Amino acid sequence: MKKFIFFLLLISATIIKADNLRLSYLGEANISYTKPYIYLIEKNYYKTIKIPELTESEPIYFKFSDSTFYKKFTPSSFQLNIINKKLYITQNLGGIVYEIRGNELIRIDHSFEHKMQINSQQFIHDNRIFRFGGYGFWSARNFFTYFDINSKEWESYSPVQGDKIPPGMFDVNQFKNGDDITYFNGMVINAFDYLKFERNQDIWHFNLRSKTWENNGKTALFFGNSPQNFQYENYYVAFNDERRIVRVNFNDETYEIFENEAVSSKLSPQLKPFVEKGIIYYFANNHANGEIELVGLPIEKFLGKSILKAAFIERNLWATYSAYIIAIIALLIFALLIYFGLKLRPSKATKITDKDGLLYLGKAAINFDETELKVIKYLLKNDDVPNSELLELVEQKGVHFSHNIRVKNDILNQLNLKLKAILQVDVNFIIFKKSDTDSRLKVYRLNKQYFKVSEEFLNT
Repeated sequence: MKKFIFFLLLISATIIKADNLRLSYLGEANISYTKPYIYLIEKNYYKTIKIPELTESEPIYFKFSDSTFYKKFTPSSFQLNIINKKLYITQNLGGIVYEIRGNELIRIDHSFEHKMQINSQQFIHDNRIFRFGGYGFWSARNFFTYFDINSKEWESYSPVQGDKIPPGMFDVNQFKNGDDITYFNGMVINAFDYLKFERNQDIWHFNLRSKTWENNGKTALFFGNSPQNFQYENYYVAFNDERRIVRVNFNDETYEIFENEAVSSKLSPQLKPFVEKGIIYYFANNHANGEIELVGLPIEKFLGKSILKAAFIERNLWATYSAYIIAIIALLIFALLIYFGLKLRPSKATKITDKDGLLYLGKAAINFDETELKVIKYLLKNDDVPNSELLELVEQKGVHFSHNIRVKNDILNQLNLKLKAILQVDVNFIIFKKSDTDSRLKVYRLNKQYFKVSEEFLNT
């Protein structure tokens, strides 16, 4: 049996080792942190270490009634979840869920080991165990499932309808902030070769309340989903191929690279590092004696000196703003169409003109008879026309005076009606009034603003 040795540390300006804490370790333990405890789940027992006191509990040994299950049970193949102070472990391959009740492992799911969510991401939300993505049977998932503690069933958590949805992903990095969750730098399957895995640098954001996806661009830097990657506050810390520490700031969407590779090269994958009150806790390999130490030190000291800072997100401006750009372009095109349509459209004629002795409105000739033309010409040439002069223009020889009066009135009425209809305005074009020089006399006047005729027309 291998010996798994923890050195307890007190934090000050430098690291100070406390008395050694020795734990029996068979090599397949599940070690995880859920505030305020580090949980060590061995094949035959589990125990806790409280943070920051670093106090160790007594081991609780499992009671196995089935020797076959005991032989198959591998703690490192499960992930620990705590809901309402109850301990649950979920199988990494997908499906199987156990509750740790005292010294018993009680299977509570109604599922099976389906092996369809290998290397998926898991988290707790709304007292449910969620999983996203994962690989299995030459395909990758692009949806969420969750385990309902009450129904003991795995259910689908489907997004609302939309035109944006990520590809199937696995080994993807996950950053969760309340109802918002971000996935980035994952692996996808080649669309033409299901045995070929490819890097994907798309950044996908999902809101667990509105159930909507949003593509936020691409990462400027790729790093894999190492088991040592971890989240704290608004930061996500990862390690690149050169073992440099990369810290992504999701507030200002930048990343920094730190030079302290001497620390990062000692990290043991047995425990995902975590930060509490500015102190980072992690397991470190002691290359001198081959042992593993539990280390705690200020996060600034862990990171070391920043040697590069740059933008983390490369936004696809077209994908982000295409809807707005298309809308603006459509409005501009519509405005130009209206402008040129109005400009090129034949303008509506508003004045009566003449050509070859006839009157026109635009290109349309106006049908006036000979007497009507005489009256219009006379009224255009003169401002106030006495009644007697109009009678001379329309009178018929050998008929009674009263008849000529009616003829004159009829012609004036007809001219008024024709001009109203032709120009489509509701005004009287020919009006009468008392003479300025003799109030007993009636004079007639034409509204000349609607006419633009030549002197030649008036004098013919």
